[in-house]
Amino acid sequence: MTITFYRTALCPRCFLAKRALDKIVADTDITVETVEVATTALSSWRNGIRMIPALKIGDEILSGVLLDEQRIRKFIDQQKKDASA
Repeated sequence: MTITFYRTALCPRCFLAKRALDKIVADTDITVETVEVATTALSSWRNGIRMIPALKIGDEILSGVLLDEQRIRKFIDQQKKDASA
């Protein structure tokens, strides 16, 4: 599974989300691709990203003011469940 993580370098909420994401995927086969929205704003917008931090798996997007470990884990688990169904 590949997760695309949309963020900007100056966003403290993005930093916290990245730390939680790294903790979750540390011992898994999940790949994280990081996209710097400040330099790819138009393509990020076209990919449905309206707020950062944001995670995208397939066509599903999780974004919000605070992406904590629990919300990220729930999102990943749901995507795994949907993929196996």
